[in-house]
Amino acid sequence: MKFTLSWLKDHLKTKATVDEIATRLSAIGLEVESFDNPADKLGAFRVARIVEAGKHPNADKLQVIQVEVEKGAPLLEVVCGAPNARAGLVGVFAPLGTYIPGSKITLEKKPVRGVVSNGMMCSAAELELSAEATGIIELPAEMASHVGERYVEVMGLADPVFEVKLTPNRPDCTGVRGIARDLAAAGLGTLKPEKSISGVEGADPCPVEIKLEFSKETSSACPVFAARCIKGVANGPSPAWLQTRLKAVGLRPINALVDVTNYISQDRGRPLHVYDADKLKGAVRARLGKSGEKFLGLDGREHAVDTGMCVIADDTGPLGLGGVIGGEASGSTDQTVNVLIESAYFDPARTAQTGRKTGLVTDARYRFERGVDPQSVLPGLDLATQMILKICGGKPSKATVAGKEPDGRRSTSFDTAQVAKLAGLELPESEIRSILEALGCDVLGKGGVITVTTPSWRPDIHGAADLVEEVVRIAGLDRVPSTPLPRPAGVARAV
Repeated sequence: MKFTLSWLKDHLKTKATVDEIATRLSAIGLEVESFDNPADKLGAFRVARIVEAGKHPNADKLQVIQVEVEKGAPLLEVVCGAPNARAGLVGVFAPLGTYIPGSKITLEKKPVRGVVSNGMMCSAAELELSAEATGIIELPAEMASHVGERYVEVMGLADPVFEVKLTPNRPDCTGVRGIARDLAAAGLGTLKPEKSISGVEGADPCPVEIKLEFSKETSSACPVFAARCIKGVANGPSPAWLQTRLKAVGLRPINALVDVTNYISQDRGRPLHVYDADKLKGAVRARLGKSGEKFLGLDGREHAVDTGMCVIADDTGPLGLGGVIGGEASGSTDQTVNVLIESAYFDPARTAQTGRKTGLVTDARYRFERGVDPQSVLPGLDLATQMILKICGGKPSKATVAGKEPDGRRSTSFDTAQVAKLAGLELPESEIRSILEALGCDVLGKGGVITVTTPSWRPDIHGAADLVEEVVRIAGLDRVPSTPLPRPAGVARAV
């Protein structure tokens, strides 16, 4: 699970340093697997503009370009082999002496087929921003006003990136907000309130009917399926801030509609899916697969369906595997004008089984097989609607909901003395209550025995022992005193 410092601070009000954050994360069981500050390796790269581009005298596939690397400074002559290099292009320039992380080389002043190159215009792959290596980076034309400035600062890339290794029992931390909640509970800041959502419910019914077609025995495969249609969207590239966020955590921007769903998945741990509504035939339903069914996935591969898999289908057949992957035939493109947003809850065990059978490893599967918050179905749909309306415009319909979301909450009678009994940590009841409430639990009663209702996003907490673990984890294992084991009768004392 990756996130940037600025992304974390969208949810957490804190003055903690990156070192303090990393240390506290590991202390509360969220192991920091890696930490990367792009500014460390990309600090030398500058925004630059190609002023002239001409053929290389000795090579058909190379160009000799004149590059403005600083306002008012002489142009630099550079040899470039990128097919998209042209006059007027604003891109990223590496001066001589710069280490190129994607190529593992340091630029030297030397001739390229007889022409000396005084630097290099760079691709995204050379900066290790993505796998795109067919052409040099193209920045918006208005970025010409930033020629000579550091690329990481202009594009907001000077943002440290944390990668946390999650255990399978922490689905709440597959979203940045869940990680922020844990840090706030551990005293490293204050969790910011969620922003209100309004203006997303349209006046007209959703034009696409949503159905659940399961028997009583298999209804847990998808107990709730919500959707909303937005007509008249203007799809295309997502805003620069959104693309920057996704790239920072290793996700490839696709288009505004898809990028919004990927953003919410990373931000809230709530996977969503978007369909081109004009490509759908009849009702959209969640059901079990049928022998012999196949569909072309968004990964470009054909996938066979069996009777144990939850599929999303229309009248033509499967559109995708619920909680795992969508299909190419109904996917959104830059030409999509009417979109259907899906927000559903898929059974973790069935999702994991489907993933193993198909060999598909996706961000959706990663979250659903751990247990997505069942109460996030409608809030996730509304948030996606709000973002799409803001970025792409359009007119929303009413939400349509098939089924009912599982409650997901559990109530446990908890004797606070269990913390000392099971973990050896003496804490006042007030601190125990404070920790549990900070983690999202409702706490009732006092005087030793309290009733704790865990939030819907914590399916891993089942009883008193789990509550003790949560209290000790947040209070700090370093506060647990070292106590020698009792010496049974007949065992000699240490000498």
